[in-house]
Amino acid sequence: MSLLIILVIVAPIRVSSQPSKSYKKDQKARDKTRAGSENFANDVEASSQVLKKYKQQLTLLDQERLDAEASGDMEQLAKVEQKIRRVKGEMRFAKDKIEQDIIKEYNKIQEKHVRKRMKKSKKKSNRVNENKKEPFFKRLFKKKHR
Repeated sequence: MSLLIILVIVAPIRVSSQPSKSYKKDQKARDKTRAGSENFANDVEASSQVLKKYKQQLTLLDQERLDAEASGDMEQLAKVEQKIRRVKGEMRFAKDKIEQDIIKEYNKIQEKHVRKRMKKSKKKSNRVNENKKEPFFKRLFKKKHR
């Protein structure tokens, strides 16, 4: 009889001492975000190196431009300015791509409910900036604060 009572008391304790599946799933997601944040920091450092390379090219081209201005050769000056415009365009393109990648990576490391909230606020801000109304049924059934 006492053995039966002990089994009834101990058995549920063992079951409840195990972490739930949802807890394990949340823990796995947290570990993934931690790893993502480390990768995010490494990506930021790598992107700064890419931009640094373009800035070094621009400083060299600026020196060439000053030399061409000093010599008075207009053809050489035009070529150097064309190179400067090309490098600046490449730099702008690379910078935009890096910004997009950083935003994408930042969104990945957020939790699901945060991503949903960010997406919702982005949609709303785009709608407000474009001076568009909310959808008809949303306006129709919206609570009126009076």
